[in-house]
Amino acid sequence: MTLDILPLLDVHSQISKPYITETQQQQQKQHLIRQRQNPNMTLDGYMLNHELRFIKKIGAGTYGLIYLVENIHTGRTFAAKMLLKQPPFKQGDPKDSSANKKIIQKTFYSYFLDHPCPQPNPIRLDYIQQQGHQCQFLMEISLHLKVHHHPNVMSIHQVFDLDNFAIVILLDYFEQGDLFGNIIDKQIFQNHPYDKQLLMKNAMLQLIDAVEYCHQNSVYHCDLKPENIMLRYNPNYKRPANSPIIDYNELHLVLIDFGLAMSSDLICCNACRGSSFYMAPERTTNFNTHKVVRNLVDMSQYHSVDVNNTTVNASNCKYLPTLAGDIWSLGVLFINITCARNPWPIASFNDNHNDVFTSYILNNNKDILSAILPISKSFNRLLDRIFKLNPNDRISLPSLYQEVIRCDFFNETTEEKQTQERRRHSHHHHSGHNHHHHHHHSKVVEQLEQIKQPSRKSNPQLFTPPETTGYNSYASEDENNIDDQYYTSENQSRQQQQVDIHKYYYEETKQTNSYTTLHSHLPKFNLETPSNSIVYLE
Repeated sequence: MTLDILPLLDVHSQISKPYITETQQQQQKQHLIRQRQNPNMTLDGYMLNHELRFIKKIGAGTYGLIYLVENIHTGRTFAAKMLLKQPPFKQGDPKDSSANKKIIQKTFYSYFLDHPCPQPNPIRLDYIQQQGHQCQFLMEISLHLKVHHHPNVMSIHQVFDLDNFAIVILLDYFEQGDLFGNIIDKQIFQNHPYDKQLLMKNAMLQLIDAVEYCHQNSVYHCDLKPENIMLRYNPNYKRPANSPIIDYNELHLVLIDFGLAMSSDLICCNACRGSSFYMAPERTTNFNTHKVVRNLVDMSQYHSVDVNNTTVNASNCKYLPTLAGDIWSLGVLFINITCARNPWPIASFNDNHNDVFTSYILNNNKDILSAILPISKSFNRLLDRIFKLNPNDRISLPSLYQEVIRCDFFNETTEEKQTQERRRHSHHHHSGHNHHHHHHHSKVVEQLEQIKQPSRKSNPQLFTPPETTGYNSYASEDENNIDDQYYTSENQSRQQQQVDIHKYYYEETKQTNSYTTLHSHLPKFNLETPSNSIVYLE
């Protein structure tokens, strides 16, 4: 029927070329003029809708942009995370996402150039939370919404559908940036004018709280790192006497970017998911097929899970606890916070320059971290309870919380000093014992290159995070990460699912707030967190 109503075109005729009206010609000229005036194709000054104006770009990821936007009526600012529903295929080197980001920038710029007054449709948050798992580009938001009521998780205020072109997520804006920049550039923990350890514990306990809350709601972040933690910090704030360790007036952290998050408490042994510095060893190495690991970890404790339409073999038959990966990442974050360093570039036996990790695991050299980092023996023992090769052996979150409270990160207690003195007197005995203890690892070690004695000079990247701060705090990925190889197969496709979201739009005639706010006790920062009871427009 469609062919019957189409005009017959003669491809050889001059008149078969598309006809462009004079108005369209003028629009094309204006389009080219504006492009020449804005070679970087920024959206500054454009309108997102009738009340939100783009101020400046604050991040860019593999699938979209992050812009600071301002409500022109109230002056309130937000971070608008814009994700393309059908992002372009990666161009060039998979590890270099710069070309892809330029394409994405141009794509968004062209859209807003052609739509000076867009009218994005707000999507009901309850629908996304309940049904978003059916739609790939809503899955991240769905998991985020399940936990965004917690004070240590970024709040989502609204979600817009932009003409089936992109999804826009309206988030709180944290002007002071992410934890990475505040550790490396601003050095807030090292320069804190009061009790530095108390500030560090404040940060650590908030992170444990956030991960525990996510766990209780069946959400596992899977990409914990400083770039995915935003903060507000007041260096002039002085704690009251006997105040609790967690004090949001001093420091407030929130988790962002649930792009790699999962709802399952089990993850396949072949899943490589996260960012290299922070991934647990079971995310970098298939425990069920790696000979070295199988000699160290009894894989019979892990069960197989039947997955529909999946051929089960040795590489995918074992499933490990998802939470254990987040606990490992917390351990690396704690070293970031206390020492502004990373213990190793990646928790893998396959890296030829990974002397510290290899010695730590294979030689059972648990003192190596306290030898290369300025930390106490008690903190070193706590890290040992986190950095267990076997995921089932890692410390629980409640125990970790209590140990952080008790631990002195840098100073030895009197009891610890006495213990060290006794160890020195019995050094010969312990050396013989350790030789016997490690004898059963000899076959494992023979399968690797001979391990060199690690030193601070063995790898320039070993103890220091990337110096560049050209990362994107609000983005799904940043240029410093290895990109798509850390996405599991189910996340590699970003194709839109056939889910009708239009019936869940808010009526545009009603412009009242789509959420209620619970004002916290932080007047200095005017912090607002969505309450558990969200009021939706009908």
